[in-house]
Amino acid sequence: MKNPILAILEHFNRSVWPLGLRIKGNMRGYERKQGYSFDTRHPVTFTEKLQWYKMFYEHPDMTRMVDKYLFKQFIAEKLGEGYTIPLYGMWTSLDDFKRDYQSLPQVFVLKGTLQSDGKSIMVIDKSTVNEAEMHQMVIDSLNPKNTLINSYCHAYHNAVPRVIAEKFEASVGDQLYDYKFFCFDGVPFCIYVAQDHFGKDGSHISFYDLDWNKLDVQYGNHIVGDAEKPKHFDEMVEIAKKLSAGFPFLRVDFFDTDEKLYMAELTFYPGGGYTPYHPESFNQQMGELFKLPNKK
Repeated sequence: MKNPILAILEHFNRSVWPLGLRIKGNMRGYERKQGYSFDTRHPVTFTEKLQWYKMFYEHPDMTRMVDKYLFKQFIAEKLGEGYTIPLYGMWTSLDDFKRDYQSLPQVFVLKGTLQSDGKSIMVIDKSTVNEAEMHQMVIDSLNPKNTLINSYCHAYHNAVPRVIAEKFEASVGDQLYDYKFFCFDGVPFCIYVAQDHFGKDGSHISFYDLDWNKLDVQYGNHIVGDAEKPKHFDEMVEIAKKLSAGFPFLRVDFFDTDEKLYMAELTFYPGGGYTPYHPESFNQQMGELFKLPNKK
């Protein structure tokens, strides 16, 4: 039986704001980033509709799709095995992680399942690891206050913080680009290519249409880069169609290697909808494609 004190602490570590306060807090953030506010009952553009999406949209698979651990199971069910990085272990407590640590291989990647900042520890040689720093990372990743459970995004509110260890895939770690498909109800519209995903900068972002024509679009203040069409592009398109069908909007992300492609993640709320698109007409165009269900 779960310790009742721990259950109470866990409850109060989660976001318990009433919906009205969450809407107000979220809209303050939107206004700071975008420079204006709007009535969430009447969103028009893509970034505006994402704010409604964060507060109100529900689907039984959402948590499985955004949780980095459950995501692997979801993808295996939808696509079969081999589309995600192999998993070595999953933990919900530091004690359990310590218990299993010696059984992990010399090389692996450790990450939290509900962080938005992509923080991870790449272990190249266990004998050189600062275990105290690793243990602190595990503690921080398991604290609901540090996770997207306490965000404005509904998909994460019922998730469970976990830490996972994955295989270090050199072919993925060496990738210069990752490819993010913006899809509306099963129809990919454009591809956002992020350059140097694993680097310190990660500031080069470009957009392409489905014929790999570069679009005159800038995301926030990011530098507009150039990217080659990925080797497994056609397979990416088909997978993006399959996974996004039935969702008003879903971003489907990939890494591409010479041998195969890997699923990176599924995202309902890219950038939280806070980052502007230039020109604004692109934001308007995607807003027209983004058909929300009956708004609450």
